[in-house]
Amino acid sequence: MVNDLDDIRAQADCPVCGREFSVSYRTLRLERTVECPGCGETIRPIDDTPIGMVQRLIDETDGK
Repeated sequence: MVNDLDDIRAQADCPVCGREFSVSYRTLRLERTVECPGCGETIRPIDDTPIGMVQRLIDETDGK
């Protein structure tokens, strides 16, 4: 089931430069950090994303 969700993309905002970018669930699951395409800052989006928001995305994908 986990691999089925890897194509989900979430929007994130860089806390340093404010640029919005998308990151895949696979990246969040395996790497847990991303580099901002704007300023190059390494950030951990999962720390700033409420678990309820992630669960809502999973439920939408499952068609609930």
